[in-house]
Amino acid sequence: MTGYSSEEDVYEECGLTPQTIEEITQKSTAEVTALVLKYIESGDMKIKRILHVPITIRKERHQFDRNPVIILGPYEDDIEMYDGYDPENCVTNVYALYSSGSIYARSGEVYAAYRSGMGRRKLPYPKDCDALTESIDDMTAISNVVLTIDTEDKKAGNASIVATFSGAGSFVFPKGLNLDKRIFSWFFIGFWAKTDDKTATFTIKLTDITGKVASKLFKLKFNNTWEIVSLYLNDFINHIDWTYVSLQSITIECDKECEFKFDAFNFNDGIFWSIPEGLICWSDPQSDSIGVFEVTYAFDPYANETPPDLAEASAKLAAVKLLDYCIGARDRYVAFKQVAEDMDKTPDKEALYVTRQRIKNEAMEILMGIGAGTKESIGALV
Repeated sequence: MTGYSSEEDVYEECGLTPQTIEEITQKSTAEVTALVLKYIESGDMKIKRILHVPITIRKERHQFDRNPVIILGPYEDDIEMYDGYDPENCVTNVYALYSSGSIYARSGEVYAAYRSGMGRRKLPYPKDCDALTESIDDMTAISNVVLTIDTEDKKAGNASIVATFSGAGSFVFPKGLNLDKRIFSWFFIGFWAKTDDKTATFTIKLTDITGKVASKLFKLKFNNTWEIVSLYLNDFINHIDWTYVSLQSITIECDKECEFKFDAFNFNDGIFWSIPEGLICWSDPQSDSIGVFEVTYAFDPYANETPPDLAEASAKLAAVKLLDYCIGARDRYVAFKQVAEDMDKTPDKEALYVTRQRIKNEAMEILMGIGAGTKESIGALV
């Protein structure tokens, strides 16, 4: 299912079979399916505007206590005062994250606060923490590796990247070696990774616009287990001062045959997140994961399970649009047939006026749905 309702739900609501719609619209089965899915998406967007979905949660308080991840959601207490919503696996965005306490760095067994007080943390690059590891279309296998995607075993977004090494090999992204990104604002790299051979040694290489390469080795601790990889840019061999140059490409190498999966690759300020899982992930290898944070984020409470009445509303809205299209297609067919049989039976002025007014009214309804004419309007009505 791609929305709150399914294609079959829409056919049931409008009372027409797919074959009948194909005959009326003169479209193929695939074209009718695409049309219905488009109308479901449109109807769902209207529902979300009415219900104010996604829901925004502002400055939800959480604490790292040497744990690598925080799960978004309300704190629970004895009387369940705050346990009123569940954003797990339906988080749509993380807007801001604030440090509201001290962050502790470790030197041996001595801890010292190196960052304290309230402060907004920099958003990762990319800020959705998944744009660089969502598709293999912009990646190139260099040697001894086959790249695929896995839409089932993933940690963020729609898919993870799977690199199957037949021996020592490597791959690079982007294909054009032209990322051209200034990364001087971020000090850390973080991502989720998984391998079937924990003895494998991986190397990440960052190449700047001059061709200089900074590199860092890393290994995973377990077999077949998703782990957070945290890297400090200042620890890279052949360190590059990113203040004055741009990052052009990222290469990952492996020293032996194995399978390597990775997801949510990003440059960050010591913190990144996994969406839609709703995980805030620690990414600072220089300090222990200790500190208090406040997170502002949004979630769709119906992303995983749609209530029956909501599914029905979605199907009805899509069915209305589908019926409108069928009526228009049938009217066109009848009109052309009439013109062919009797040239006097052309649409008159009144019919054209009614059509004009209907289209204008529909356009105004769409604008009002977006918020035109209200304090939430994105533009002024003229």
